[in-house]
Amino acid sequence: MHRFASRPSPLLLLWPALFMGAAFFAPFIAVAVQAVQAVQAVRAEGERGVFGELAGSAYYRGLILFTVKQAALSTVFSAALGLPGAYLTGRCRFPGRRVLKSLTTVPFVLPPILAVLGFVLVFGNAGLINALRRLAAGADAAPWKMLYSLRAVVTAHVFFNFPLTLRIVGDAFALLPVNQERAAASLGAGRLRSFLAVDLPHLAPAILTASMLTFLYCFMSFAVVLVLGGGPKLTTLEVEIFRLIRYQLDFGRGSVLALAGSIIALFLLTSYAVSEGWFRRQLGDDALSPGRREPKAIRGFGRVLAAGYLGGALVLIGAPLGAVVVNSFITFESRSAEASLSLIHWIRLFRPARTGVNVILPAIGRTALLALSVSLVTTITAALTAWYTLGSRRLGRAAEGVLALPLASSSVILGLGRLIILKYLPGGDAVRIAVLAAAHTVSALPFSYRIIAGRLRELSPRISQAARASGAGPLQTLLLVELPLARRAIITSAVFALALSAGELSAAMVLAPGNFTTVPLAIYRLIGSYNFNGACALGTLLILLCLLAFLALDRLAEDTAAREPIIKRELSQS
Repeated sequence: MHRFASRPSPLLLLWPALFMGAAFFAPFIAVAVQAVQAVQAVRAEGERGVFGELAGSAYYRGLILFTVKQAALSTVFSAALGLPGAYLTGRCRFPGRRVLKSLTTVPFVLPPILAVLGFVLVFGNAGLINALRRLAAGADAAPWKMLYSLRAVVTAHVFFNFPLTLRIVGDAFALLPVNQERAAASLGAGRLRSFLAVDLPHLAPAILTASMLTFLYCFMSFAVVLVLGGGPKLTTLEVEIFRLIRYQLDFGRGSVLALAGSIIALFLLTSYAVSEGWFRRQLGDDALSPGRREPKAIRGFGRVLAAGYLGGALVLIGAPLGAVVVNSFITFESRSAEASLSLIHWIRLFRPARTGVNVILPAIGRTALLALSVSLVTTITAALTAWYTLGSRRLGRAAEGVLALPLASSSVILGLGRLIILKYLPGGDAVRIAVLAAAHTVSALPFSYRIIAGRLRELSPRISQAARASGAGPLQTLLLVELPLARRAIITSAVFALALSAGELSAAMVLAPGNFTTVPLAIYRLIGSYNFNGACALGTLLILLCLLAFLALDRLAEDTAAREPIIKRELSQS
């Protein structure tokens, strides 16, 4: 049954199309043009060209190899840690299963700079682990040095990405068809053979998807490598591009490196699309399967293993966050003195600096205003696109594909493109702030679109048709019927976009004017000045702000759930 008697006006897509063109595609085109101009300029001088120079440089070859190496190691360890959890959440019932699934959402909404700060506090020379070592082996015990190493980068990436494998593959485990398992058992196949012959081919697309997304996220990682890498030996493409354009103002070389990174990412995405398509064709249409397997209760030693995994996940996710909160209330009178509880770091947040100006309070205000603006624009853009594509699977897939492109794109590369465009635009700092807001919106759009579009598709076409039969026009139906019924998804989308903008660092470091400090930028600068306790206090405040936003989301969601039957009853009576 079609939702619309006629397709809504294409003018609905005018704003989303113009926005994506200006905020996403134009920066990529600007980077490509800048890279071509840099190559042509060098060739005109009779030299071997920037590509030749980069290819012949041992430093840049090592940089690219290290970028690939750390991404590959992070992917392997993320999969190794995430796959057992995927099996537990997808195929088993045990106490704590919901807790484990809920934990996997934490890294997705956690600002990267807070996780990096937490890792410094846990794994640093004066961190939690070395404090426990000194208690066990004596005060003279040599510290375990982990920061500013490949181990630190990979561990932080695993923290962010193992939940991705757990969620994606866990959902695939939950959707395994029951008929093929029964057929394999009737043919005498054991558990191992049944898993390899039946389950693994069905899980392969999900494992491939999780692994490719993890690799891309780690390949384009910025904040983690910037803080935990510690120097030129542990630099990735993203960090090197940032240094070239921010500190050396070498837009030509930065553009060439950005173009090289984009080509690598595009190759990986193409390989992934081809491989996943092949797997899907081999499997056929699982939607025709008559049933799914029910999760099995685990007992005995299996429960012990599940409890051990849950405890390990709690430590890995909770320890960095707990360290941030605890250290915001700890102070030392001197280097040799013992730690004591104090509110001094919180007081200093709101006290004017030596210059007589408080920089933290304005940073909180700017972050809140920026995040609210991003949330509003993101939700409107996603809602318009989702509503227009209703009723057309082809349009929905096309829109989702276009809006998902930022997920596989580098924020630093996009930031470089936006900086190039800004050189030709008037307006000064105000335009740079608007471009920063657009960058945050582009990053949040893929998630917001999927949230809102998924909810609108769940609504029965009869609801909108009843409203149209009562004399409501398409726009009235959208505003008075469909959006109120999708209010919970819209609120979820808005809060998610707000949290993402409030914690974003990489685009702010590239695009923000010097006098426009956001909370993540302030935290980064406090870390750079070794004021870890002050950074913890500000980080805890950011956690509280995000927590309040999500609590408000839950409250509004409850109100929405209570109003939905009323709206449907009114429609049925009209």
